[in-house]
Amino acid sequence: MKPFLGIDITENKKNEHLNGNEFTVSIAPLAMTNALESTSEDGIELFKKAQLPLPIRIGHWICGAISVLIIIGLTNAILDEDGISLSQAYSNVPWLFWLGGICLLVWLVLAVVSRKKASSVMKSDESERVSSKLNALADSIYAELGVPADAADVDILSFTYKLKNGEPVAKEQGLNPNAYNNPEFKIFVSDGQLFLVDLEKKYSFPLSELRAIRTVKKNIAIPIWNKETPYNKGIYKQYKLGVDQFANIHVKPYHILELEHGGETWGIYFPNYELPTFETLTGLKAE
Repeated sequence: MKPFLGIDITENKKNEHLNGNEFTVSIAPLAMTNALESTSEDGIELFKKAQLPLPIRIGHWICGAISVLIIIGLTNAILDEDGISLSQAYSNVPWLFWLGGICLLVWLVLAVVSRKKASSVMKSDESERVSSKLNALADSIYAELGVPADAADVDILSFTYKLKNGEPVAKEQGLNPNAYNNPEFKIFVSDGQLFLVDLEKKYSFPLSELRAIRTVKKNIAIPIWNKETPYNKGIYKQYKLGVDQFANIHVKPYHILELEHGGETWGIYFPNYELPTFETLTGLKAE
């Protein structure tokens, strides 16, 4: 099976080419994508402004880590079977208490300052201008690519993989600890075609070529959450999504929309929380 938006690194570890150009039917105008890229760069600069300087962020992290380590160490010493009392611990190592207290106070102060700075920048007129321009450009691109106003938003799984016995196996690449990404697309059906559209391309899949929706009972991690509703609230609560220490969202199972095209079997991979949308639009039910 050939994964749509997959990146085959079986022979070339540096490959960055996404599978799926065969399905491209339209490309966003260059002037629009350039304007979007330029405005996105303005947004990145705003994000940088919203953060504390790097040395202070490092100091913030160090203070937090020291506080946690001291609290854990003292707690273990006191709760141990042969442990000592809190007063005895302070008498033995008063400097440790002072160090932990100071680090905790500094961490809390920097956390408040960081949050206030981020809030101030994100609520500024400049932020509103950039956000409004990004939304307007995105709407213009979707309109240019023929996306109806009521088209749903779905996450599609894109991942690097190696072929093993002819089947794709997801693999991490370089320093990236996660093989998967979850770019957002507009999805709709028209004239016997299933369309997936992002801000660069419009992909078309004949409904007649769709074969099945396969379920893969495996845990995967995606790096971002694209929905307005939190991953553990509302309609997404039923999927029991988890989050790890790196803020990755854990999904189990995921699904593959299989199709036959040009003599090949293709698969459009997507997270479990997008299943109702795919079932409704394709008329297929997950195995």
